[in-house]
Amino acid sequence: MEYKKMREYNHEEFVKLVESLDEEELLNLSRNYGGYPVLFRMSLDERINHIPFIQTGSAIIICNEKGEILLQERTDRNKWGLPGGCQDLGEDLRVTAVREAKEETGLELNPDELILIDTLSGASRKNSYPNGDIVYNNTSLYLANVSGITPDMLKGDSETKRLKFFKTGDVPSNLMDEDLINAYLKYINR
Repeated sequence: MEYKKMREYNHEEFVKLVESLDEEELLNLSRNYGGYPVLFRMSLDERINHIPFIQTGSAIIICNEKGEILLQERTDRNKWGLPGGCQDLGEDLRVTAVREAKEETGLELNPDELILIDTLSGASRKNSYPNGDIVYNNTSLYLANVSGITPDMLKGDSETKRLKFFKTGDVPSNLMDEDLINAYLKYINR
């Protein structure tokens, strides 16, 4: 089935679409719209989208041979952050990290080569979206060491304004994921 772009649906149209789909079709729809939690949030009536809920996902530190980390400047907030996103139903969190890295950077990584840095949750992972949705993310943070990455190999998606490697001491101050970067710094300085 062919779907419209997310922002082309009004709330009632989207709810009718969701009601008409079976489980497999819902999973397919969720893959097109940023994962199952995003699908769920889109189904909420705007009168109750302020009810916080929990999202599970992954983020990834992509570190080059110079020790620099890859950050993504996001189109929706004009802030820098790590590649990452929501877990699809039944998806291994390492696969989530690799899938999100591919979507947001163009890099193909191997989930078996990732290193788990930490799992972060709680108040530091609270996120409010421009539409009013409030979520608390449980985020598994992974590390992928890469080499030989050139700027022409980096290809962001619609969420990505630009991608750039930074030395850890030179990351921009307008960060979305300061807690995740601090967890990485703690990990490398242990």
